[in-house]
Amino acid sequence: MTTLTKTLIASAAAGAIALTLGASVASAKVYKLTAGSSHPPIVPWVATIKNLVVPQSIARVAAAGKGDSIQWIEAYAGALYNFQNTLEGIETGLADLGWVGTLWEPIKMPLMNFTFYAPFTTGNVDILNKVGEDLHKNIPAMNEAWKKHNQVFLGIQAADTYNLFTKFPLKTMEDLKGKKIYGPDALARWLEGTGAVAVNGGLPVYYNGVQTGIAEGGIVITTGMLPFKLHEVAPYITEVDMGGPISGALTMNLDTWNSLPPYMQDIFTKLGKEYATTQSEIVKANAAKFLGLMAQQGATVTKFPQAERRKWAMGMPNIAKEWVDENEAKGIPAKQVLQAFMDGVRAAGETPLRDWDKGL
Repeated sequence: MTTLTKTLIASAAAGAIALTLGASVASAKVYKLTAGSSHPPIVPWVATIKNLVVPQSIARVAAAGKGDSIQWIEAYAGALYNFQNTLEGIETGLADLGWVGTLWEPIKMPLMNFTFYAPFTTGNVDILNKVGEDLHKNIPAMNEAWKKHNQVFLGIQAADTYNLFTKFPLKTMEDLKGKKIYGPDALARWLEGTGAVAVNGGLPVYYNGVQTGIAEGGIVITTGMLPFKLHEVAPYITEVDMGGPISGALTMNLDTWNSLPPYMQDIFTKLGKEYATTQSEIVKANAAKFLGLMAQQGATVTKFPQAERRKWAMGMPNIAKEWVDENEAKGIPAKQVLQAFMDGVRAAGETPLRDWDKGL
């Protein structure tokens, strides 16, 4: 091979590399995304967005070697929308990614509210997490509901069991009669048969609401009590163990999702699963710790007697059947979802206090 030939080949190779690099640089894109939430990052389901999803998405996109990058704007604590508009916040693109609190959406997102119509079933966060993910994997209607609201489901958000914080001691069911208790939307049904009056609201308003007399307590997950200092205005914490909720999910705006290349969609799909397990681990670690901390800070922490728990569960109207019948009449597979939930809990070795799926 002559020197001239070698030179020509080398020049051609160098030109090809330059063209390839030039094309790569030209196609590289900066994706400007917004992460949002109604709640501050002191709660696990938002902290995990800030501490896991945002930084890891930046790192993994960079590591993919495509030349692309993500620039995040983080808008938590109601900067873009309040707790009543989390679904709409992602749907309309106010935020590209965020936590959606489906507990405030019993009409728009009925299938995501199944745990609220089967209380006293399980307080095990790991089981709730697995069941929630399995439902989205096995029942198409779950993902279709998100698509209807211009969103893509990324990861489930399960929480620790519901307990009560009150301004008064709670030892028996009789103590609830006539009391105004925060029970947002679907949770309001849990108070039927107790004699208490349900008051709508969300964690960000509970402190002032109790302080000003709008309510005298509330049904709240323990991991939500300490961060919002609810024990300061209602110092009686009663472990009723009403069952943990699947109260929301990490989602992405569908238009945003469709604008991303496949490799980035894959990154966010995997991060969604990690979001679910990571926030669940935080919940488990914090639940018992927070009870101890509130007791140290002056709260009175007691366990509700098992007989009273059973009385509460069995004295409720059959809200599960009502929920199933109402949604099945609309063509929504509520019976399939509820049955899958109850079966999943039993398969995991737990015994629900009430068999809500019997007689559907």
